[in-house]
Amino acid sequence: TLGTPPSTPGTTPGTLGSPPPSAAPHPTIVCISDTHNCHRDVAVPPGDVLIHAGDWTRFGKEEHLRDFNAWLGTLPHPHKIVVNGNHEQNARLGAAAHLTNATFLEQGSIILEPWGLKVYGTQFCWPCQGRNPYWDQIEPDTDIIVTHGPAKGYVDKGTGCADLLRRVREVRPRLVVSGHIHEAHGEVKPPSGPDAGIHFVNAANCRNGYRAGWEAITVTLDLSAPRPPATAPSQCIVA
Repeated sequence: TLGTPPSTPGTTPGTLGSPPPSAAPHPTIVCISDTHNCHRDVAVPPGDVLIHAGDWTRFGKEEHLRDFNAWLGTLPHPHKIVVNGNHEQNARLGAAAHLTNATFLEQGSIILEPWGLKVYGTQFCWPCQGRNPYWDQIEPDTDIIVTHGPAKGYVDKGTGCADLLRRVREVRPRLVVSGHIHEAHGEVKPPSGPDAGIHFVNAANCRNGYRAGWEAITVTLDLSAPRPPATAPSQCIVA
């Protein structure tokens, strides 16, 4: 049982003092995940936004948190967004207080200027059979969802969360960034069907156990195009 989720924190504007990115309608989103303290072995390309979809430590060690934060401070991306993976969630590291070189999101959102992009980051949840109240907190005007575990059926090796996919179909974001399933690294953007136009990314970087092997994934968003069209609210999808 998941219990009652905490109230959703308010939307957070800001950039952590970095110089503002260009106002071009095609922001570049650099996606990484599951670095497991091998972050310094990952080649991170430049971009407007860096997203890390969780498991930045190995088993939630505090020394990994400190080095990860220091490494983030060396990267040039004007916006850096991080969520927990299961390794951090289990250890209860208190990332919000210690990740000073990124915006840490846990059931909350941030507006990225100058584009007005809303990014919503979730806490880590294992796939469940019923309805997950944490997914219902994902705000309906979200452009980018960042969640450690993938949605069912997309870059998930068949192990993603069906109820997360339900909420994705309701929200219709431009981009969903996840990780967790290392072997499922990749991206897909369905051209048709119920998820047409939604770009799904599994950005896991560790490939063979806990060794970096997958490259970062860069997505260029075309903000001149409308968001994927809305559909009627769906019922919980049976796994």
